[in-house]
Amino acid sequence: MATPRSTSTDIARLAGVSRATVSYVLNARADQSISEATRNRVLAAARQLNYVPNAASRALRGGQSRLVMLINSGIPWSTNITEIEDELTRLVADSGRSLVVWRRQGPEDLVSTLANLEPCVAMSMSLLSDDESALLATVKIPLVESDLVAPGSDIPARLQVEHLVAHGHERLGYLTTSEPTLQRFATPRTGGFVAACEEFNLPEPRVAALPGGLELTVESVKEQLQAWQSEPHPVTAVACFNDFHAAVCLTAAAELGLWVPDDLAVMGLDDDIFAPLTRPALTTIKLDPHGLARHLWATAQYRLHEAPEPHPYVMDARVVERASVSEPV
Repeated sequence: MATPRSTSTDIARLAGVSRATVSYVLNARADQSISEATRNRVLAAARQLNYVPNAASRALRGGQSRLVMLINSGIPWSTNITEIEDELTRLVADSGRSLVVWRRQGPEDLVSTLANLEPCVAMSMSLLSDDESALLATVKIPLVESDLVAPGSDIPARLQVEHLVAHGHERLGYLTTSEPTLQRFATPRTGGFVAACEEFNLPEPRVAALPGGLELTVESVKEQLQAWQSEPHPVTAVACFNDFHAAVCLTAAAELGLWVPDDLAVMGLDDDIFAPLTRPALTTIKLDPHGLARHLWATAQYRLHEAPEPHPYVMDARVVERASVSEPV
């Protein structure tokens, strides 16, 4: 059974002051004369009772909240994330509500944020901590979690292998990321790539984890490509964790004098907005961010008792063939 939510009355009783005084302190009313000792006593009581000063439960009891909160826990910008947010904005608006995208900086931020927002439901693009989930449960805000690593998260990397094999490549390299915050995406992709190589009876793929984001440099990728090219049986194709890694790989190959796709095939993942603009245009894997957004909102409507429970989500992906992959010479 959930622990009853502490109220301002509880704080007033524990601190030995009036409810009005509690309200003045918690709302930082500058027009009221409250002694420092009294203020400290009220704040100490609030902390002891784990009081969450928010308006969410009041709005929920009155059925007034028309806000939906989407929590982003540090997932970097990408075309997919933008499309998820855009699709959710449209779906939420169609229900007569408004979507608020909140970028969380740390696990303690949710308490202060709920002091200012009154969401009827919260959706998260990553798994929240037990304390955060308990907090939302305490104030009776339904939670829909998706860590974006749905069943089938290895499918995109498997498609990369299938496509490269179909073009005659057997000596494969996989360029992934060492960025800690991206491991929930990188681990299943790397695992799927290695497993697919085994299933096709290919030689063991070469796997390298390099920093992500702006820390990924052309020089570091050049060093890795040179190492792979210097082996007795050089890598003929490189699949990448995402399109940004693939774009850097294209630049590194060009600076090494490797002609893509004849000397080295390069394949990305995400079909990011710049993928058709690279030289050569990037062959990649396109995910289905709109489908994921629809599933998140369908689950939210189920939690709000507005729709039946949706079927489990399985990731969808397909190859977008451009110019960076061809048969090896």
